[in-house]
Parts: sequence; C-alpha cells; structure tokens
Amino acid sequence: MLTGKFSKFALLLVFSTFLVVTAKADPVCNVDEAQRLFGQQPRPITQVQAMLSACEAAGSTDYRVYMFQGVMRREAGDREGAIAALEKAHVLAPEELNPALELGFTLEEKHRRRAARVYEQVLARDPNNKAALLGMARIHRAENELDKATAIYEQLLRANPQDADALNGMAWIALASRRRVAGQEGFEKVLSINPGNEEAKIGLSMAPDVYRYVVDASGTWVSTSSGTAWGFGANALIGVTAFDTIEVGEYHYTNELQTLTAIGVAVLPSDDIRVGYHRLVPLTYAFSLVYDYRGHNGLPTEHWFDVNGAIYLTDYLRLFGGYRQAWGAFQWDGRLIRGGFAASLSPSWEVSAAFYDAAQAIFSNYLDIWSWVADITWHGPHNALLIGGVGYSPLIDNVDLHGRAILPLTDRIALQVAVGHNSINADTRATVGLRFNW
Repeated sequence: MLTGKFSKFALLLVFSTFLVVTAKADPVCNVDEAQRLFGQQPRPITQVQAMLSACEAAGSTDYRVYMFQGVMRREAGDREGAIAALEKAHVLAPEELNPALELGFTLEEKHRRRAARVYEQVLARDPNNKAALLGMARIHRAENELDKATAIYEQLLRANPQDADALNGMAWIALASRRRVAGQEGFEKVLSINPGNEEAKIGLSMAPDVYRYVVDASGTWVSTSSGTAWGFGANALIGVTAFDTIEVGEYHYTNELQTLTAIGVAVLPSDDIRVGYHRLVPLTYAFSLVYDYRGHNGLPTEHWFDVNGAIYLTDYLRLFGGYRQAWGAFQWDGRLIRGGFAASLSPSWEVSAAFYDAAQAIFSNYLDIWSWVADITWHGPHNALLIGGVGYSPLIDNVDLHGRAILPLTDRIALQVAVGHNSINADTRATVGLRFNW
C-alpha cells in the first residue's frame, strides 16, 4: 500500500518537474504567435526574437520568420543584417508583396539600383501598387530624375487628389526645383488634410532655406607692403533650372596693387567683370565655366577662364579639380591647376584638402609654385556657414591663413565676412557685405 502511494507521489513529482522544466525551456517555433506579438505596440521584441530564433534554428521555410527579423534589425540600425534577412524572405516567397516591399524600402538608402529592381518586379505584377510607386518615386528623386518622380506622383493624385504621400512628394520636388512658394503651399495642403503629418511639418520647416536668386554686395580692403586699395561691387547667381545657375558680377578696385599669393602673381583690376555657368546635380557631380574680364588703367587688358568640376564618390566624399588659363599680355600669361577632396564628417561638418600648381611667364619663366590648403567647414541652420583654413607654398615660403562666415540676419538677408593673410608681401584682405536671397 505504501509502495503504491509512493509510486503515485513519484509520478506526480516527475510530472511536476517536467512541467517546470518545460516552462523554462527554450521557446518553441510558433510563427502565428510571433506575428501576433510583432503587431503589438509596444512590441515585445525579446519575446518575438526568441520565437523567430527558434523557428530559424528549426530550419523554418516560412518567409514571415525572416521578414520579421529583417524589419526588427532595420529598426535596430543593422541595415545590412536586415537586407540579408529580407532577401531570404523574398527568395522563400517571391510572389508575396510584403517581403518584397520591405526589402525594397530597406535597400533604398544605400542600394538604390537594387531597390529599383525589387519595386519593378512588384509593379510588373501590380502596376498600381502604391508602396512600390512611392518607393520608385523616392529613388528617382534621390537620382535627381525629377520628371520621372513627378509622373509617378501625378499618377497617384489622379487616383486620389487628397493622397498625402503624393502631395508631400510633389512639394519636395518643388523645393528641389527652387520653387519655394509652391513647396510651402504643398506641405500646407497636406497639413490641412492631416494636421499631424510629420513629413509635411519637416518639409515646411526646410522651405525657407530654399531660394532661386542670390545677390552678394560687398566692400573689400586690401593691404600689401606696397600700399592699400579699396574694392566694392556685387555678384549675382540666377537659378535657371533645378541644377543650372548663371553667374554675373562686377568689382572695382581703387588701386591696382600687385599681389603675390599661393596662386601666383596678380594685379588688382580696376574693373573685374565676371560671367559664368554652373551646373550642380546634388550628390552626383558639378562643373562650372567662368570668364573674368579684368580691365586695367595703363596696363593691357587681362582675361581669365576657369573650368572646375567635382564628382561624388559617395554621399560623403567628393573629388574636385580645376584649370585656369590667363592671357592678354606677357605679364598675364599663365595657368593654375587645382585639385583635392572634401569629406563630410556629419551633416554639419566637412573637411577638405587641395593643392595648387601655378605657373606664369612673368615668374621665372613659368616656374611652378606648388601650394597646399586645408579647410574645415561648418554648415549651420538657414544656410549659415563658417570656414577656416591654412595653406603653405614651400617655394616662396608663404603661409596663407583665411576664414569666411555667412551669418543669417533674417530669412532673406545674411551678413558675410571674409578675411585672409599671406605672409609673403604682407598681403592682407578683409571683405564685409550682405547676401540677399529669394
């Protein structure tokens, strides 16, 4: 009798122990439960991840396992890990839309071409898929293909004139095209439909920094070991398209001083008339062509022609270079070669290094003057700017110190200050002026 009771007690003890051990055991694979928990807010990340890991360890072929893992890795900042998981989900279920759309969205930031291919596959099956259309529009905007992005947003607005996503997209394109008022009105329309729309709020806050025209009016003081000169004039930049700008300017100096700096011998002109064309495709490339007519009193007319270009290797690193040819008389004949790189350390800070090779007929029969310059730049709110740098020319033992500041006074007016000093010839310059943009 005792033995029977003991046996029952032992069985009960074993069963209880089994329940405790089971309760403490590793989570089992339950994709449906993981999906339910994944949709909760706040999401129980640890619990969901444990379930998904159990499914992965069991060799699950349910695409949802890897799709949920990919989304959580993306949200945690592990974008490359997210891409790997989402690609696996997409391979397991190529006909499912959700893993494809999540993969396309995750690829957009660093792998736009791959993202476009994913969205194109979705649109081949579902030409009106809104998420894929918006993804393609974002890619076109990032690639500066504004006409293609506009066509997509117009397609969405024909289907729904109150589509907040498409209206925001059109407003961003207006800003990219330097149409500030149209951009503001677009974001304001979105906020009238949905007052809490965060994208529209961000766009509206950025709109005041967009402009099509810039006019700089300034005065300059120049001092060298041979005298002093004053200069005054203005320069205008006229935005023709989203990427193209025309430059015109004129500057007058009261005394035609001869200066010697890192970029060679130059004589301040009585009248300097400047005309140029600039093309800038953001984060892709830039180039400019600029002609300077430099008139002198009692000296031959001087001409400068500059060609400059830059190419972005990444969003954070660009290479630049340029060539200047001077002519008009023997004392002006010469050339200047420039090259270097600029690297963004953050959205606000940038460092750059450049070299110059100047050669002029008047300076030891085209003897090369090599120089290097290093700068650090801070980009602030409302187009504020601070630049400081140093340069050196070993051949002529010249030290170049320089700085520049653009300090906004209002939404449309900024104070400009620039200073520079070259140790050779005691060449010191200071410029103060106002910048007007609209």
